[in-house]
Amino acid sequence: MLNHRVSSLTRYFVLLFLVFLIISGCTKPTDQPPVPTEPAATLPPTDAPTPVPTAPAARLLLVDPAESASTELASYLSGFAAQNGLQLETVNTPELPPQTPETRLVIFLAEPAGLAELVAASPETQFIIVGDVALTGAGNLSVVQTRGYDLTFMAGYLTQSIAWDWRSAGLIPADVVMSAEKTDAFINGARYLCGVCTPFYAPIVSFPMLAQESMQADAATWAVQVDVLRQHFVNTFFVDPAAASIETLDGLKGLEPSIFNDVKLVGLDTTQNADRFTALIGFDVLPGLQLLLPQVTAGSGRLSVGAQVKITSYTDETFITPAKIDNFNKVAADLAAGIIIPLSMP
Repeated sequence: MLNHRVSSLTRYFVLLFLVFLIISGCTKPTDQPPVPTEPAATLPPTDAPTPVPTAPAARLLLVDPAESASTELASYLSGFAAQNGLQLETVNTPELPPQTPETRLVIFLAEPAGLAELVAASPETQFIIVGDVALTGAGNLSVVQTRGYDLTFMAGYLTQSIAWDWRSAGLIPADVVMSAEKTDAFINGARYLCGVCTPFYAPIVSFPMLAQESMQADAATWAVQVDVLRQHFVNTFFVDPAAASIETLDGLKGLEPSIFNDVKLVGLDTTQNADRFTALIGFDVLPGLQLLLPQVTAGSGRLSVGAQVKITSYTDETFITPAKIDNFNKVAADLAAGIIIPLSMP
């Protein structure tokens, strides 16, 4: 009986042990052989790109110390620069250092000091000078000529075109710069319009007449000359800036009662007391630059064109009519192009 109980107990523990083994075998993770992994791919070394410096932008430099560039000129230069891949820059200092090749073109609106040295030190830059400048042998220098006698030629033309019965005169100091040339051009400009310019009414003389004194002469001295002009009923006057004092201008306007006519005054746009004048004239450099710039930008140099004279302001449309302005502009264009010679043949 006891043996039977021991045997049963033994079988019980054996069975319990087997169950334990079975459970342990089910829960134990199965060992897997390691899976070999491929080594990470190694890319061949590449050279880092070398930074390429950006080339400086090609530029067009406008040098305008007096800030005299008109709105029309500034607009044209801006458009021209954009069309030709240039960057427009404006500076107000008259002196420039030698220019590097990225400065393709420099325009001076007034002649600078040391121009020859600057041009020689900047061989890859083209220069255009606006002024009464002689063209040199430099291959990278061109000029828009502003000749003083071109102004007096057109002053003579305008004075004569608005004078009643051709009765005009010029007040040009005898000792002003290029006085002889300016006087000759003034007379030629008037006579370009009307030949000998003989009036219809007496007193009969050929016009224009001329009054000359020193630049230092006062209004009283000029008044003696003006009285001679009064006797010939001169009603329209060109007054050189050197003679345009308020006293002299008022003396001319004071002739109106004695000559039974209006007095008209023509002057230059650089003159003082500009409000006293019927019309002022000056240079327009834009047409000259429009001719030069395409050629100069293409590499041509040593070119010269004339600046065109224009009526810059006027106060009385009764005398300065659209038709007279149109005729004036046609003559001024021919003068700038060299078709008209303003000075007498020697």
